[in-house]
Amino acid sequence: MPEIYGPKYRDYPLSKLIDTLRMVRVTCRYCKRQHNYQPSDLIQIFGDVDVDSLAERMTCEGGGRAHGRLDVVAFVPTGREAVGLRIRRLVAIKVNRVPVWREDPAP
Repeated sequence: MPEIYGPKYRDYPLSKLIDTLRMVRVTCRYCKRQHNYQPSDLIQIFGDVDVDSLAERMTCEGGGRAHGRLDVVAFVPTGREAVGLRIRRLVAIKVNRVPVWREDPAP
């Protein structure tokens, strides 16, 4: 089935999805989890990358890399689909600070 956003030989950045009011649907093939994201939230995390490259950058929350690649699709929600559509929104980005120690030699 052809993708909505065009041929695979062209890069299609996330910023173009914002202009056309599209969303990103990410589905795990193994555990069948499905999440819908706003492109602006994904740009804050991954930068303005190609839509197809998100499949390698994201992992399943249920099983991590053991579940394999995720299916990433850009779509425009239809009227019927948009009524009950649950969208995952970015609340905050946590940065884990871990101290690294070094021993100084004795004088």
